[in-house]
Amino acid sequence: MGYGDWLMAAGEAKAAHAATGRPVLITDPAGKPQWSEVFANNPYILRKPDGRPFVRVISSSGHRPYIAAKSAGRWTWKPYKPKPAEMFFTPEELAFAEPYRGAVLVEPNVKATGHSNKAWPWHSWTQFVAWAPQYVRGLRLLQCGPASTKRLPDVEFVETPTFRHALAVLSACRALVTTEGGLMHGAAAVGVPAVVLWSEFIDPSITGYATHRNIRHAFKTCGMRINCASCRRSMEMIPVKEVTDNLMEILRNEEGR
Repeated sequence: MGYGDWLMAAGEAKAAHAATGRPVLITDPAGKPQWSEVFANNPYILRKPDGRPFVRVISSSGHRPYIAAKSAGRWTWKPYKPKPAEMFFTPEELAFAEPYRGAVLVEPNVKATGHSNKAWPWHSWTQFVAWAPQYVRGLRLLQCGPASTKRLPDVEFVETPTFRHALAVLSACRALVTTEGGLMHGAAAVGVPAVVLWSEFIDPSITGYATHRNIRHAFKTCGMRINCASCRRSMEMIPVKEVTDNLMEILRNEEGR
């Protein structure tokens, strides 16, 4: 599990702090403090106990609030509704992001977890980035990540030294288009609208946000931890036009505000 899980933990911490006024310690079930770079500068998330009364949020590897069970080949999910987190950027991170204000961020890559069940086909991504600029004059498409990132053709690339820098860039963007994953949770945290593409792996009713445009052409939830032909088919069923239309509606709504 990765940054998305820590952003969901930060969302739980935000809710716990709002309800109690107390700082929050994120721990594993045994009470060991957990830490992620996405918590940095957050005034109510503790690295360790500091003598003040605190609220505990349990979230750690293998102990996430949406996971019911894990086997060698499958995750089993349980009902959950993530809460948007908050990010507290440094002046340096915000300055890094400022040149990209007004762009649309696209993220075609999925985390390497031993399967590609969340991935939209690469040819669909390349068609999408070729089509979208034809609908909006001056549309600026960005992709970000480390230098080794697999890049889309004719899309501006921003090398981001940390995930926090990627989220700072996202915070300056008009919208995000991606698959289910860390940047989706980041968009909720920084209040940027998103078009999110889902396979059969997991359902947006579990880890998605109602504020996003969630596109899914699947009828079951598999949780497979190995490559799944049914997940692949469900992603192949998502039309490029549907993704483009949803992004255009976001941008039109933004212009109308």
